Amino acid sequence: MITYEKVLVLKNIPFFAEASELALSDLIAVCEEHTVKTGDIIVHEGEENKYLFMILLGNAHVIDRDGVLIAEVGARQVFGETTVMSPAILPYRVVAQTQTTFLRVSGDQLYRMMALHPSLAQGFIGELSKRLRQLQIKNI
Repeated sequence: MITYEKVLVLKNIPFFAEASELALSDLIAVCEEHTVKTGDIIVHEGEENKYLFMILLGNAHVIDRDGVLIAEVGARQVFGETTVMSPAILPYRVVAQTQTTFLRVSGDQLYRMMALHPSLAQGFIGELSKRLRQLQIKNI
């Protein structure tokens, strides 16, 4: 994928929907791009996570310690959003279900991009807040 195609994918992720194309291009420039095969482990259980993952193509399963599927993530979705800013040991693993291409950015790099492009920070914080409210409502 060329940068413009990646920008279009990120524009369809709620965390980045309001960000400018320049902000997204700058974010993409500091990301690592990876492509993994079906069955490859993207994130290992028990590792500390300090990255945000943005899936461009493909899909993956999030599996807990007992082997139970707890979530599916696919194109135009993210994971790691709750630990990218405050690294934590993960109680799950993420396994590619198809050939999967994703971008990965560290919390430090994401902070730098948010400082440079406030629209990135606004969108990210806004989406995290929305998800937190949804969790609170579910648990009432």
